[in-house]
Amino acid sequence: MGVSVAMLKGLINYARTQGIQIIEAYPTIPTTPTIPDSFAWIGLYKSFERAGFKIVDNTSKNRPMVRYTID
Repeated sequence: MGVSVAMLKGLINYARTQGIQIIEAYPTIPTTPTIPDSFAWIGLYKSFERAGFKIVDNTSKNRPMVRYTID
């Protein structure tokens, strides 16, 4: 439905109005078809990717560090 992407874009817009320049997060990349809610509550990587976040650290194969830089 795209709700999480819309929320992330809203976060980006809000951060922009507050003078925030960098947003970082550690979303989950599922390694199985289903994952427990406790792993998904922080967000799925695909949503962050669709909102424009980029992976900046891939030390953990299923919990990358992603970043969005506001111009």
